[in-house]
Amino acid sequence: PEIEIAEYKVFDESNNNNDDNVLNISYGVDENYLDGVGVSIASVVLNNNIPLAFHIICDSYSPCFVKYIERLAVQHHIKISLYLIKVESLEVLPQTKVWSRAMYFRLFAFDYLSKKVNTLLYLDADVVCKGSLQDLLRLDLTEKIAAVVKDVDSIQNKVNERLSAFNLQGGYFNSGVVFVNLKLWKENALTKKAFLLLAGKEADSFKYPDQDVLNILLQDKVIFLPRPYNTIYTIKSELKDKSHKKYSNIINDNTVLIHYTGATKPWHAWANYPSV
Repeated sequence: PEIEIAEYKVFDESNNNNDDNVLNISYGVDENYLDGVGVSIASVVLNNNIPLAFHIICDSYSPCFVKYIERLAVQHHIKISLYLIKVESLEVLPQTKVWSRAMYFRLFAFDYLSKKVNTLLYLDADVVCKGSLQDLLRLDLTEKIAAVVKDVDSIQNKVNERLSAFNLQGGYFNSGVVFVNLKLWKENALTKKAFLLLAGKEADSFKYPDQDVLNILLQDKVIFLPRPYNTIYTIKSELKDKSHKKYSNIINDNTVLIHYTGATKPWHAWANYPSV
């Protein structure tokens, strides 16, 4: 599908003169997840003293969110760009009961932002930062298209049941945190290839459509980062743990990015646990 993306608002309060030193971070969401984006950006800024630029792609922005983003940019001397995406032509693509078609926004983000930056850290809106991302700026991605973290065993061990034709088990990654070489992404026309897969005969076997397609296209073309860069935690685990201490077996001093999967998110008022 042909998708229209346009710059909506840019708040540039940074003093960055050298784009090579900047860590570019993007989010692709619908309006329901903008609160999460705000929390995620704030967490990155509070835990990192490096030049940062954020790119948000969404189908609609509330005036309240725009004001919050402007304050964040001014307060922390960063650049935040908002982009508006028109989604009408996405109706031809598969969606699930859990995820809307906003899951495909990242694919368009990679294509669109390749005109502006060379590398990009994509984060899901439910990813919160608690450590330094500086090492990503030193990562050599010249020969690989992305740096990713393998998915948890409960997902990993069932991959071949769904996607047996692709032999992904053992190397299947979670797409909530993806550091991308946008130059190679564009050169390999991967956004176009992704949508050809999503429209193809294998699409019915894609339980996690965008994630499955990324795994198929990037097989043997990734660097695997250690678990601290995508520490997957489900807040509903707290319901079974009356001590509310077991989370520390997963989230610890080495954790850089926490990925709060599941229905309850860190920005929900009832998510009042030590793990959040």
